[in-house]
Amino acid sequence: MSGQFNAGELTVIVGQSGAGKSTLMDILAGYTKPTCGSIHVNGTLRNETMFRRRSCYILQDDVVQDLLTVQESLRIAAELKLGKHISQQQKHKRVDEIVASLGLSRVRSTRVGKLSGGQRKRLAIGLELVSDPPVMFLDEPTSGLDISIAKQLVYLLHLLARQGRTVVITMHQPSATLLTMVDRLYAVIGGKCAYMGSVPLLLPYLEQMNLICPPYHNPVDFFMEKCAEYEDQLVQYSENGHNHLWINNICNETDSDLLEKFKLSKCEEVHLTLLPPPKEDPTKKILLALKSTYSTSTWKQFTILTRRALLTNFRDPYFTLMITGIHFVMALFVGTLFYDIGQNARYFKDIYHFLFFNQMFLMFTAFSSVTIRFPNEIPTVRREHFNRWYSTGAYYSATLVSAVPMQTFCTLSYGSITYWMTSQPLESKRLLVYSGTLLLVTYVALCIGYLNGSIFNVKNGVVFGSFFIMPFTVFSGFFLMYKDAPIFFKWLFHLSFLKHGFVGLNEAIFGMGREKLPCVGQLFCYYTRPKHFLMDKGMWDQSYVVVVLALFAIAFVVITCSYIILKIRIKSKW
Repeated sequence: MSGQFNAGELTVIVGQSGAGKSTLMDILAGYTKPTCGSIHVNGTLRNETMFRRRSCYILQDDVVQDLLTVQESLRIAAELKLGKHISQQQKHKRVDEIVASLGLSRVRSTRVGKLSGGQRKRLAIGLELVSDPPVMFLDEPTSGLDISIAKQLVYLLHLLARQGRTVVITMHQPSATLLTMVDRLYAVIGGKCAYMGSVPLLLPYLEQMNLICPPYHNPVDFFMEKCAEYEDQLVQYSENGHNHLWINNICNETDSDLLEKFKLSKCEEVHLTLLPPPKEDPTKKILLALKSTYSTSTWKQFTILTRRALLTNFRDPYFTLMITGIHFVMALFVGTLFYDIGQNARYFKDIYHFLFFNQMFLMFTAFSSVTIRFPNEIPTVRREHFNRWYSTGAYYSATLVSAVPMQTFCTLSYGSITYWMTSQPLESKRLLVYSGTLLLVTYVALCIGYLNGSIFNVKNGVVFGSFFIMPFTVFSGFFLMYKDAPIFFKWLFHLSFLKHGFVGLNEAIFGMGREKLPCVGQLFCYYTRPKHFLMDKGMWDQSYVVVVLALFAIAFVVITCSYIILKIRIKSKW
């Protein structure tokens, strides 16, 4: 197909379900590469990288951060999308201009999750307007909105186009009211162009083919009804988009003309003042264009995204209280269950079981919390990454770092309570090794959770989570010791982070030269010396340095794999 979209015009792509509207929009926006043909910008073959810097694509699902306020969302967008060539004062001024222009002043301090559908749509548009893109693509922006809100939104898009932007949107079935605000109609049928021109000239176009629209009938609805029956004729008559006879020149219009033309009431009116582009330092802007695809450095992206992630975590008290509450309740329960067993040789096996349970509980809570939350962020990340807010590496690093404080607090709280209640040796070195090992295990579990979340959605992630964890559990050394395993399975023990973590915990409690324990309340204890117990479990000759290095190595491999998969997933619609 062929076609042309001009600056200063609002163009609507229409078509029946499956006609190719979204596919065409993806190709135009650069979200999908065309199989053949070419796209030109101002007569020059499009450079994908440069074009994506100066355009934005707002998807149908207006995915935004629900726990941030409108102003916080816009300010973070300004920090990410406007680089050093724009001063901090100009960034704040830009945010204030957008809030006022989009009619969001009354809800600027309201969390996004509490906004109405129309307000969310306007916010999604405002987030991209921060960088003043000359080209805007929107997929089904009026989907799910009532006619009044849809009317306001299309009016807003019309005004944005009148400011010199190229605005292209898709609509499934636009009403007659909305069509009055449309400058150019581009009809798609079976992956081909059936009409390109203005709405008023659609009826004369159809009359040329002896297709007479009934009076008081929506011309686009009539056109869509005839598309299936006259597909070949329509494509041929429009020359598959080459025919420019039905395009009207756009006349100059004032805001009062538009209000009268579209018959907007005061309650529906959007006061969009002319948004001037932010003042820029031309030298810094040129250097930025030469250095990077993004407006800000990777480090700046990392710090902003980390701050945003920590803020959203803090704003979700239900999740925070639930996670911390589970750790505290389980710590008290386990501490009571294994109360005061740490200084008695008769409880060696119970201590051994206690250590394994601690490791498994902390591992599962860390893994599950990430598996449930992380996949829900993918749609937001995909939109922001595509619109060049930040790189995948900056986002993933910030996500990992932001999860550490909560996990560290919960792990240390659980470990300290259970360590004290079970009367383990009150030696700072042992407590440090014990706590450090638990932290390393939970950090690796977090990384595996992110790997699981980067591959699957929430539903499949919960199902396949056991597939990720169970092999590590089987080869942890608790159910089957290394020396008893078949020789062709022994290499798997070295890949299990639970095995290395379990060795570290046993070293903290039974190793490090611990003296003989008394056998209280029993005539004979099979184990009295911790050394003999470790020798029997095959852990006596294990080095704690090897444990730490192995856990770091496993974490590095998992982080690398999840980063690669996340990068692939974000770039696709998977």
